[in-house]
Amino acid sequence: NMAKKTASIAKITCPGITTVFPRKRLFHLMDTGLDYPITWISAPPGSGKTTLVASYLSAKKYPFLWYQLDEGDADIATFFYYMGIAVKKAIPGKRNFSLPLLTPEYFHNISIFTRKYFETLYSALRTPSIIVFDNYQDVPANSLFHEMFAQSLEIIPEGVHVAAISRMEPPSQLARLCANNRSHHIGWNEIRFNIEEFKEIIRLKIPEGLPDGTVSKL
Repeated sequence: NMAKKTASIAKITCPGITTVFPRKRLFHLMDTGLDYPITWISAPPGSGKTTLVASYLSAKKYPFLWYQLDEGDADIATFFYYMGIAVKKAIPGKRNFSLPLLTPEYFHNISIFTRKYFETLYSALRTPSIIVFDNYQDVPANSLFHEMFAQSLEIIPEGVHVAAISRMEPPSQLARLCANNRSHHIGWNEIRFNIEEFKEIIRLKIPEGLPDGTVSKL
Protein backbone atom coordinates (compact mmCIF):
# COMPACT_ATOMS: atom_id res chain seq x y z
CA ASN A 1 0.00 0.00 0.00
CA MET A 2 2.84 2.38 0.81
CA ALA A 3 4.49 1.67 -2.56
CA LYS A 4 1.19 2.30 -4.34
CA LYS A 5 0.70 5.56 -2.45
CA THR A 6 4.23 6.70 -3.33
CA ALA A 7 3.63 5.87 -7.01
CA SER A 8 0.35 7.82 -6.91
CA ILE A 9 2.08 10.89 -5.48
CA ALA A 10 4.84 10.73 -8.12
CA LYS A 11 2.23 10.42 -10.86
CA ILE A 12 0.56 13.72 -9.94
CA THR A 13 3.57 15.74 -8.77
CA CYS A 14 5.46 18.32 -10.81
CA PRO A 15 9.17 17.38 -10.90
CA GLY A 16 11.39 19.53 -8.72
CA ILE A 17 13.76 21.88 -10.50
CA THR A 18 16.99 23.46 -9.29
CA THR A 19 19.41 25.85 -11.00
CA VAL A 20 17.47 25.85 -14.24
CA PHE A 21 18.19 28.33 -17.02
CA PRO A 22 14.93 30.27 -17.54
CA ARG A 23 14.22 29.93 -21.25
CA LYS A 24 12.50 33.25 -21.83
CA ARG A 25 12.30 32.70 -25.60
CA LEU A 26 10.25 29.56 -24.99
CA PHE A 27 8.31 31.14 -22.12
CA HIS A 28 7.06 33.62 -24.72
CA LEU A 29 5.93 30.72 -26.94
CA MET A 30 4.20 29.14 -23.94
CA ASP A 31 2.43 32.47 -23.28
CA THR A 32 1.23 32.51 -26.90
CA GLY A 33 -0.14 28.99 -26.46
CA LEU A 34 -2.49 30.12 -23.70
CA ASP A 35 -4.78 31.50 -26.41
CA TYR A 36 -5.40 27.91 -27.57
CA PRO A 37 -7.00 24.96 -25.75
CA ILE A 38 -3.75 22.96 -25.91
CA THR A 39 -0.02 23.42 -26.38
CA TRP A 40 1.62 20.27 -27.73
CA ILE A 41 5.32 20.09 -26.84
CA SER A 42 7.25 17.42 -28.74
CA ALA A 43 10.98 16.75 -28.99
CA PRO A 44 13.44 13.86 -28.52
CA PRO A 45 14.20 12.35 -25.08
CA GLY A 46 16.38 14.51 -22.85
CA SER A 47 15.78 17.75 -24.74
CA GLY A 48 14.27 19.54 -21.74
CA LYS A 49 10.51 19.37 -22.41
CA THR A 50 9.46 18.59 -18.85
CA THR A 51 12.00 21.05 -17.42
CA LEU A 52 10.64 23.76 -19.73
CA VAL A 53 7.07 23.33 -18.52
CA ALA A 54 8.01 22.93 -14.85
CA SER A 55 10.21 26.05 -14.93
CA TYR A 56 7.51 27.99 -16.80
CA LEU A 57 4.95 27.15 -14.12
CA SER A 58 7.43 28.10 -11.41
CA ALA A 59 8.16 31.45 -13.07
CA LYS A 60 4.56 32.36 -13.91
CA LYS A 61 2.95 31.10 -10.69
CA TYR A 62 -0.15 29.83 -12.52
CA PRO A 63 -2.34 27.34 -10.66
CA PHE A 64 -1.73 23.96 -12.27
CA LEU A 65 -2.54 20.27 -12.16
CA TRP A 66 0.26 17.85 -13.11
CA TYR A 67 -0.42 14.34 -14.43
CA GLN A 68 2.25 11.90 -15.55
CA LEU A 69 0.84 9.46 -18.08
CA ASP A 70 1.98 5.85 -18.40
CA GLU A 71 0.83 2.58 -19.97
CA GLY A 72 -1.71 2.07 -17.19
CA ASP A 73 -3.71 5.04 -18.45
CA ALA A 74 -4.66 2.98 -21.51
CA ASP A 75 -7.40 1.79 -19.14
CA ILE A 76 -9.41 4.99 -18.90
CA ALA A 77 -11.00 3.88 -15.63
CA THR A 78 -7.47 4.00 -14.17
CA PHE A 79 -6.98 7.44 -15.68
CA PHE A 80 -10.20 8.84 -14.22
CA TYR A 81 -9.27 7.43 -10.80
CA TYR A 82 -5.80 9.00 -10.65
CA MET A 83 -7.04 12.21 -12.25
CA GLY A 84 -9.48 12.50 -9.36
CA ILE A 85 -6.55 12.30 -6.92
CA ALA A 86 -4.70 14.97 -8.91
CA VAL A 87 -7.71 17.30 -8.79
CA LYS A 88 -8.07 16.92 -5.03
CA LYS A 89 -4.39 17.80 -4.66
CA ALA A 90 -4.76 20.84 -6.94
CA ILE A 91 -7.81 22.23 -5.13
CA PRO A 92 -7.48 21.19 -1.48
CA GLY A 93 -10.23 22.17 0.91
CA LYS A 94 -12.91 22.68 -1.73
CA ARG A 95 -16.08 21.54 -0.02
CA ASN A 96 -19.00 19.74 -1.62
CA PHE A 97 -16.91 18.91 -4.69
CA SER A 98 -16.74 15.46 -6.18
CA LEU A 99 -16.05 14.20 -9.67
CA PRO A 100 -18.52 11.81 -11.34
CA LEU A 101 -17.84 8.12 -10.83
CA LEU A 102 -17.43 5.78 -13.80
CA THR A 103 -20.34 3.48 -12.98
CA PRO A 104 -21.52 0.59 -15.22
CA GLU A 105 -24.25 2.58 -16.98
CA TYR A 106 -21.53 4.70 -18.63
CA PHE A 107 -19.48 1.78 -19.96
CA HIS A 108 -21.25 1.81 -23.35
CA ASN A 109 -21.14 5.56 -23.75
CA ILE A 110 -17.84 6.87 -22.47
CA SER A 111 -18.25 10.14 -24.39
CA ILE A 112 -21.19 11.19 -22.19
CA PHE A 113 -19.19 10.38 -19.07
CA THR A 114 -16.13 12.22 -20.43
CA ARG A 115 -18.13 15.37 -21.00
CA LYS A 116 -19.72 15.21 -17.54
CA TYR A 117 -16.37 14.46 -15.86
CA PHE A 118 -14.41 17.25 -17.51
CA GLU A 119 -17.17 19.85 -17.23
CA THR A 120 -17.13 19.21 -13.48
CA LEU A 121 -13.32 19.26 -13.33
CA TYR A 122 -12.99 22.49 -15.33
CA SER A 123 -15.62 24.25 -13.23
CA ALA A 124 -13.62 23.51 -10.07
CA LEU A 125 -10.38 25.10 -11.30
CA ARG A 126 -9.37 28.68 -10.77
CA THR A 127 -8.68 30.60 -13.93
CA PRO A 128 -6.23 30.78 -15.44
CA SER A 129 -5.15 27.20 -14.74
CA ILE A 130 -2.90 24.84 -16.65
CA ILE A 131 -3.34 21.07 -16.80
CA VAL A 132 -0.10 19.27 -17.72
CA PHE A 133 0.01 15.77 -19.21
CA ASP A 134 3.61 14.55 -19.23
CA ASN A 135 4.94 11.49 -21.12
CA TYR A 136 1.96 11.36 -23.46
CA GLN A 137 3.88 8.97 -25.74
CA ASP A 138 3.59 6.21 -23.10
CA VAL A 139 -0.15 5.70 -23.71
CA PRO A 140 -0.57 2.87 -26.28
CA ALA A 141 -1.80 4.01 -29.69
CA ASN A 142 -4.83 1.67 -29.67
CA SER A 143 -6.24 2.99 -26.39
CA LEU A 144 -9.60 4.74 -26.06
CA PHE A 145 -7.67 7.33 -24.06
CA HIS A 146 -6.84 9.40 -27.15
CA GLU A 147 -10.47 9.84 -28.21
CA MET A 148 -11.43 10.69 -24.64
CA PHE A 149 -8.58 13.22 -24.48
CA ALA A 150 -9.72 14.86 -27.73
CA GLN A 151 -13.29 15.13 -26.38
CA SER A 152 -12.04 16.78 -23.18
CA LEU A 153 -10.37 19.48 -25.29
CA GLU A 154 -13.53 20.14 -27.31
CA ILE A 155 -15.29 21.46 -24.21
CA ILE A 156 -12.38 23.20 -22.47
CA PRO A 157 -13.46 26.66 -21.25
CA GLU A 158 -11.60 29.91 -21.62
CA GLY A 159 -9.07 30.29 -18.82
CA VAL A 160 -8.14 26.60 -18.69
CA HIS A 161 -5.25 25.38 -20.83
CA VAL A 162 -3.68 21.96 -21.44
CA ALA A 163 0.04 21.40 -21.99
CA ALA A 164 0.86 17.95 -23.40
CA ILE A 165 4.48 16.78 -23.34
CA SER A 166 5.47 13.99 -25.72
CA ARG A 167 8.32 12.51 -27.70
CA MET A 168 5.90 12.17 -30.61
CA GLU A 169 3.62 14.34 -32.73
CA PRO A 170 -0.08 14.64 -31.75
CA PRO A 171 -2.13 11.46 -32.32
CA SER A 172 -4.59 11.25 -35.20
CA GLN A 173 -7.50 11.78 -32.79
CA LEU A 174 -6.36 15.40 -32.39
CA ALA A 175 -6.23 16.02 -36.16
CA ARG A 176 -9.50 17.98 -36.20
CA LEU A 177 -8.34 20.22 -33.36
CA CYS A 178 -5.06 20.90 -35.18
CA ALA A 179 -6.83 21.49 -38.52
CA ASN A 180 -9.15 24.03 -36.90
CA ASN A 181 -6.16 25.96 -35.55
CA ARG A 182 -7.09 25.17 -31.95
CA SER A 183 -3.71 23.78 -30.92
CA HIS A 184 -0.29 25.36 -30.47
CA HIS A 185 2.83 23.33 -31.25
CA ILE A 186 6.31 23.73 -29.79
CA GLY A 187 8.64 21.27 -31.51
CA TRP A 188 12.30 20.33 -31.70
CA ASN A 189 13.18 23.31 -33.90
CA GLU A 190 11.93 25.63 -31.14
CA ILE A 191 13.19 23.66 -28.14
CA ARG A 192 16.77 23.17 -29.28
CA PHE A 193 19.16 25.75 -27.81
CA ASN A 194 20.46 28.57 -29.93
CA ILE A 195 24.08 29.64 -29.45
CA GLU A 196 23.27 32.50 -27.05
CA GLU A 197 21.19 30.20 -24.81
CA PHE A 198 23.97 27.64 -24.87
CA LYS A 199 26.46 30.29 -23.71
CA GLU A 200 24.12 31.08 -20.79
CA ILE A 201 24.04 27.39 -19.84
CA ILE A 202 27.85 27.33 -19.89
CA ARG A 203 27.93 30.38 -17.58
CA LEU A 204 25.61 28.62 -15.13
CA LYS A 205 28.02 25.70 -14.91
CA ILE A 206 31.29 27.58 -15.46
CA PRO A 207 30.94 31.19 -14.22
CA GLU A 208 34.17 32.32 -15.88
CA GLY A 209 32.86 31.05 -19.22
CA LEU A 210 34.71 29.35 -22.09
CA PRO A 211 36.41 30.66 -25.23
CA ASP A 212 34.02 31.15 -28.17
CA GLY A 213 35.87 28.51 -30.20
CA THR A 214 35.31 25.90 -27.49
CA VAL A 215 31.65 26.87 -27.18
CA SER A 216 31.17 26.50 -30.94
CA LYS A 217 32.75 23.01 -30.92
CA LEU A 218 30.55 21.95 -28.02
